[in-house]
Amino acid sequence: MEQNGLLKRSQKLLIVTLLSLALAACQPKEVELEPPEIAYGQDVCDRCGMIIGEPRYASATQLSKGDYLKFDDAGEMFAYHAANPDIEVLAWWVHDHPSEEWISGETAFYVKSDTLSTPMGTGIACFADEADARQFAAEQNGKVYSFSEIQKVPISHSMGD
Repeated sequence: MEQNGLLKRSQKLLIVTLLSLALAACQPKEVELEPPEIAYGQDVCDRCGMIIGEPRYASATQLSKGDYLKFDDAGEMFAYHAANPDIEVLAWWVHDHPSEEWISGETAFYVKSDTLSTPMGTGIACFADEADARQFAAEQNGKVYSFSEIQKVPISHSMGD
């Protein structure tokens, strides 16, 4: 009788373990936050369809399922998401203007200048360092913005909407 009880407990433990494993497999996988790879000269902007050719101005958003939207100009990224506020963004990625390295868009400093020539004419450059952004803004007769501030700035395009 004791052996029969031990067998039933073992069976219950096995069932609970299998159910736990099945539930764990059904859980959404955590998405690793990392910038995308862009094939410059080949990949196209998800807003305007133009080829992404200049790393310094390229930007991207990482979405909830781990996929990306890629843009040829940071202003394009902000305009796209302003027009599509229902899209869930996990991470914003931009390039540091001096180094062309990917940086987090949430911590970047943005310079907007009417004299700055960018791929879509939005006049936005991104910086990892605030002092670099301020110096560049002074040289370009521009203004420095934080991530939350730049999202409120009206974006105009020299190429048209």
